[in-house]
Amino acid sequence: MPGKLRDGERTRKRILAAAQEVFSTHGYAQAGVRDITALAGVNAALVNRYFGSKEQLFEAALSELLKPESVEVPLDERFGQAIVARFAAASDQANPLRMMMLAMADAGARAVVDRLLRERFIEPLGAWLGEPHGLERAAQLAALAAGLSVYRSLYPLDPMQGEFTPGTREWLERAFQSIIVPPG
Repeated sequence: MPGKLRDGERTRKRILAAAQEVFSTHGYAQAGVRDITALAGVNAALVNRYFGSKEQLFEAALSELLKPESVEVPLDERFGQAIVARFAAASDQANPLRMMMLAMADAGARAVVDRLLRERFIEPLGAWLGEPHGLERAAQLAALAAGLSVYRSLYPLDPMQGEFTPGTREWLERAFQSIIVPPG
């Protein structure tokens, strides 16, 4: 039986990875379970077996991407540089910000995004940042990151594409850094 458990876990992970890619590129409403399972190379019935529904698969896929431990950046003078470097290297595949934004048109998916963003990102980040105003600064980070994601991938502005110019990179680094270490 241990072999079957490992196979089941591998299958579940393949479905999750495929769902993350499809939801990140097509959005929740346009993503079909058949598209996801075709990419994963599995039978569509396995989504119900492992996740129950498309919405529950979306929740599991987004939850996996929003694990706090997956954001490995230093909470020091290098924070701004580390965050901007991550954005510069990011692709459209398995992008949690893009996945969240593309899900906003569906009420059920939006409720999942709202809850997971608060529980898995804003509240833990706010606690990590601490006082003064940890939750406020966590929301500022989320807003800045979401805006950057929008203009890098959903509504691309030429200056935000590809390599950042030195001036844009420096501005972004300072903006992110100022939230972590507030002036004053």
